[in-house]
Amino acid sequence: MFGIGFEKLLTLAILAAVLIGPDRLPKFAVDAAKFIQRMRGLSREAMTEFKSQLGPEYANMDIQDLNPKTFIANHLEDIAKDTQNIAKSASADLSKIKEQTKIDPDLL
Repeated sequence: MFGIGFEKLLTLAILAAVLIGPDRLPKFAVDAAKFIQRMRGLSREAMTEFKSQLGPEYANMDIQDLNPKTFIANHLEDIAKDTQNIAKSASADLSKIKEQTKIDPDLL
């Protein structure tokens, strides 16, 4: 969770209990949970609006797709597939041309 280990989480809990006080700690925890829920809701809403603004072709887009490394990797993968398809098509065309241009040995 956020790259925090058990020791750090325990340290933060003890520090919060000391700074906030044991009597206000439960209310603080509830307020923090509500804040996190509100932020998640806003994030979901923003992502939904973002997707609707981009159009239907981006309806299944994930937020990780916006990471530059992932974005470039996906596009390079698409380019590689297109290049392979073009190479296969060219190879098939060359094979057809080769078959059509065979010289009959009797003509020599």
